[in-house]
Amino acid sequence: MQHPPTDSALYAAVELGSDSFRLHVGRFEDGALRLVATMAEPVRLAASLDEDGMLTAAAMRDALACLGRFRHALAARQVSAVRVVATTALRTARNSALFLPAAGQALGRPIELIPADEAGRLVYLGVANSLGDDDGAPRLVVDIGSGGTELVLGQGTRIRRIESFRFGTVRQSLTFFAEGLITAASFDAAVRSGRSRFAEAGLHAGQWRGAYGACATVRVLAEIAREQGEPGALLTRAGLGRLRARFIELGSVAAVAQEWDGAARVSHLPGGLALVIALMDELEIEALAPVHAGLRVGALWDLYLRAGALGRDLAAQVEVPSADPLAPV
Repeated sequence: MQHPPTDSALYAAVELGSDSFRLHVGRFEDGALRLVATMAEPVRLAASLDEDGMLTAAAMRDALACLGRFRHALAARQVSAVRVVATTALRTARNSALFLPAAGQALGRPIELIPADEAGRLVYLGVANSLGDDDGAPRLVVDIGSGGTELVLGQGTRIRRIESFRFGTVRQSLTFFAEGLITAASFDAAVRSGRSRFAEAGLHAGQWRGAYGACATVRVLAEIAREQGEPGALLTRAGLGRLRARFIELGSVAAVAQEWDGAARVSHLPGGLALVIALMDELEIEALAPVHAGLRVGALWDLYLRAGALGRDLAAQVEVPSADPLAPV
C-alpha cells in the first residue's frame, strides 16, 4: 500500500455522532497511524429526538458545551488539518440546520454533514489501512451505530459496495424494549425485524473472506463475551446466542448496564446485540472480528493521504455510491 513520506504533523478528526461526540488526534510514522490523544463525551443526540424529530433545547445546549471543550483541546495542539463530520442523528433531525451553524461556531471549525455513503467510505478506509491488504482478500466491514448502520464490501483499499440503513441500536431498543424489559419474545421480535431489513441488502456469504466490526457495539460485545468465558477474540453466532440468553435472564436494560462496565460505552446495548445477531444470521456470518478502527481513524487517513497529494481516489476507490480529556492513548 502506497503512503506519503513520514510526517510528524498532527491531524485531528471530530465526529458528531448519534450517541457521542469524539475527537482523535494522531500522527503518521512510517506509514502507520499513531493516536496521541482522544476525547469522548456522551451527548445522546439520537435518543434526544422528540416525537416531531427535533433535537431538544437541552440536548443542543449539552452538545454545544461539549464542542466548546473540544475547541479548547484543539487550540492546545498544533494540528496541521482537522476534519469535522456529523452523521446520522444530525442528518435526521429536522432542526439540524439551526443547530449546525451554532455547532461550527462553538467548535471554531466548519462541520460537514456527510451522507451515509461517505460515512461508510471513511469507516472502510480506517479499517483497510489498519489491517493492510490482507492478500487482497474480499472483506465485509460492519458499522452498527446508535442512529444508523453501514455495511461495506471491499477488497484491499477498493470499495465494491456500500449498504446503509437508517436504524441503529437506539431505534431497535426503543422499539422492542420500550419499557426497559427484555423478554424472549421481545428479543426474538427485535432479531426478526433486523433480519428483514438486512435481507434488503442482498449480500450473502461467499462474497467476502473475513468480516470485521468497526464499531463500539461489536467491540463491547466481544469484551463481554470474553468476560463470559467465550474463547478467542471473535464474535461467533454460538457465542452471541449465549449472550442473548444471559441478557434475557437479566431481564432489563438497566440490569444489562449494571452487569458489565463496558455496557456504559454503548447506548442501548440490547438493541445492538439483537442487530448483530440479526446481521450474522441473515448474512450467514460465522465470525465477526472487532477492530479498533472506524470513521474517525478513516478521517485521519483521509487527511493524511490528501496531504500527501495522493487524492481521494487513491484513499478509497468507490465504485458504488469516556476517556479523560485529551488523555494519551
